[in-house]
Order: sequence, then structure tokens, then C-alpha cells
Amino acid sequence: MSLPHSQLAGWLALYGEFMQTFAHRFGNRSDAEDAAHDAIEQLLSRSDVTTVEHARRFLFRAAAHRRIDAWRRDTRNPHIAWQDLPEQDQPCVPSPEATVRARQLMAAVEAALVQLPLNCRRAYLLNRIEGWTHREIAVTLALSVNSIERYVMQACQHVRAALNPHDWR
Repeated sequence: MSLPHSQLAGWLALYGEFMQTFAHRFGNRSDAEDAAHDAIEQLLSRSDVTTVEHARRFLFRAAAHRRIDAWRRDTRNPHIAWQDLPEQDQPCVPSPEATVRARQLMAAVEAALVQLPLNCRRAYLLNRIEGWTHREIAVTLALSVNSIERYVMQACQHVRAALNPHDWR
């Protein structure tokens, strides 16, 4: 089933306007295309958007929210190249003792995570390791944001309690 020519022209005009606006806001075209893809995917899954004007507002709002989420993630976990770090902060070759301690700590964390329920563990890993927002995790796991917040908090408490008997400093 294909769209009539008038609707197709409306979508193409909307896409062109969207890309022009958000390529500038995101700083590059590929991030704007990713935002467009996600926003259009959300739009197509909704049944309450009936006109091109509704679609336009929805797409622009969804992409603006994605830009805000990306900005929050970038400010929370900024990327700094090694060569830009001061010399005393650059990574060095660890001592054999440090390597053993790191492996022991990693094993202890993995053991603590295995004890968690699946959704709790997934929410914790996506949030703390991958840097996803609670909202992104909730959409991916088809759960509420409140559930994700609770799962991450429970996982943090569990890992902290599991590592507490050890002095890892």
C-alpha cells in the first residue's frame, strides 16, 4: 500500500524541513537522521496523530527531547581523549597487584549482579554501564520509568552491600 502523491509530497517536505532544522541543532546530519528515524518510528506506532500538522509537531517535539537526552548524557559522561588529559591523569601500566585486585573486584561485582532479578540487572547495566536514561530503558524494556528507577536503586544498594565487607580502596 503506497501513499497518495499529495501525502507523500507532504511527508517529503516535512522530512526536508526536519533535517534542515535538526542537522543544525545536533551539529551533524547523522545524529539528526538518527533522531528522525526514532521520532518517525514513534510516530508510526501512534494512532492519535492524524494530520501532517500533528505529525510535524510530534516529530519536532520528539527530536527536541532526544537532543535534550543526548545533551544530558554527554554532560553526565563527557568524553575526553587520552592525549587531552594532564600527564599525571593519563593511564599507565598497572602493577601486577593492581591487576589482581581489579579482577577480584570485577568478579565480586559480577557475582553481586548475578544475584539480582533479570529486569533489575538489565536496568542497572543499561543505566550505569551504558549510560542510558531511565526513560530510554523504560521504553526498551516496556516498563514504567518508576520501575526502572526502583530497579536501579535496588541494584545499587545490593552491589554496595555485597562489596561492603571488602576493603577495595
